[in-house]
Amino acid sequence: MAIARCAECGKLTQNVKPPGYSENPYLPMGHPNSGVICGRPGCENPGMVWLKLDEEEEYRRGQRIFEIHTQTAKVKVQ
Repeated sequence: MAIARCAECGKLTQNVKPPGYSENPYLPMGHPNSGVICGRPGCENPGMVWLKLDEEEEYRRGQRIFEIHTQTAKVKVQ
């Protein structure tokens, strides 16, 4: 499942990126006003999306809707 991080917390994600996730973020539809918020505790900045590697391949094939880590919402990326 994808994870959401803001630009600042995303830098941390890239430095200690969980195994199996994309190197670069994808922007959710409407970013930065999309309603996707960073998933780090205490951070309320607009979120970008890091896809798992298999999701990144699905993205290349045209998939645009992905579940995020909490399973409480889905996110559509541009």
